[in-house]
Amino acid sequence: MKSVSLIGNNIDGPSSIKFSGNFKLESENINVGLVEEEDLSLAESSDPDNRVLIKKRGISCNYRDKSLILKYNEQINTLREKGETAFSYIGSEFVGEVIAVGKNVKTLKIGDRVVANAAYPSYTKGYIGGLPTNHASRKIDDFSENKLIKIPDALTDDIASAFVIAAFTTYSMIRKVVIPNIKVLVTAAKSNTSLAIINALRNFPVEVYAMTSNFRNNEILYDYGVKRVFVVDHDADSYLEGDEISDFVSKNGLFDAVIDPLFDIHLGRVMKLINYDGKYVTCGFYNQFPEFLDSNFFTRDSLEDIMKLAMVRNISIIGNCLGIKEDFDLALEHFLAGKFSILIDKVFFEGEEKEFFDLSYNFNDRLGKVVYLYDKRP
Repeated sequence: MKSVSLIGNNIDGPSSIKFSGNFKLESENINVGLVEEEDLSLAESSDPDNRVLIKKRGISCNYRDKSLILKYNEQINTLREKGETAFSYIGSEFVGEVIAVGKNVKTLKIGDRVVANAAYPSYTKGYIGGLPTNHASRKIDDFSENKLIKIPDALTDDIASAFVIAAFTTYSMIRKVVIPNIKVLVTAAKSNTSLAIINALRNFPVEVYAMTSNFRNNEILYDYGVKRVFVVDHDADSYLEGDEISDFVSKNGLFDAVIDPLFDIHLGRVMKLINYDGKYVTCGFYNQFPEFLDSNFFTRDSLEDIMKLAMVRNISIIGNCLGIKEDFDLALEHFLAGKFSILIDKVFFEGEEKEFFDLSYNFNDRLGKVVYLYDKRP
């Protein structure tokens, strides 16, 4: 099998490691390639009778993988300095095909297409909540039966490769803050998470507003049903310094809910935009690695200021990590009904590993997810 991998400084290593190119991530040059190994068999797994062996058909990376790429690359190069050859798979999401099942597996069979069951939290006996891997690019891998979800053919490989985190997270956040007939503000509107949220909110009887720092490509937000897009300056101490959003609030009132994927950029300033008894929910943060170059994005407001405003206005601040299986099920139901999907910017194939990572992380005008498919070009 050949797997997409981080290869560090092993570009002149053994023949099993094929260098594809490098891309810039923060201040680091990251070398990537294809690593060839013998196929994994079910007998080699930790619990053959209860495991499922799958062959990946497609993968995608998320923002959370950015810090992992930097961490794994550092570890690979440390080993290289000691004279050892190392590499690392990477990625959060995948779609795969079942190629073997243990004798105790009941719900899956050879040929089924599957994605990760990322339900979290979970109190079911024998189920470990969350994503099952940080190494989705490993082409052949084995999982517990309960960490996989069978998917229908209508969920094509490109969409399925990028569906799981968005489905669980989006519908969980909406469930926690959205009630009928309210005004919802979505920050970082053209991030992958927010695009999925805005897409999904079309299925709920609410007014949707969007916030972005980028003037370009805002048409897609209006196509998704956003009533108004606010372009803001992240260098401003307050979003109310902008005439556009200040005028809107003075005429239409504050927002009833804010859905925000990056609390360390937005929290302090969007709190001032939230109505009495409003709700704020976040699922992530920008500065996930000490060496991130733009760490100055962190909110300018102190925790004391934020909590004072939350108390005075009775605002609920809610954290969100992924979601429950019912959130995924509703996302899939809406997808099959043509009411929800994942926007794909571009799909890459073998030989385009460098381009896959580069577009995933280094192009501000990218709009939607970037996918790598193991199968040959159509």
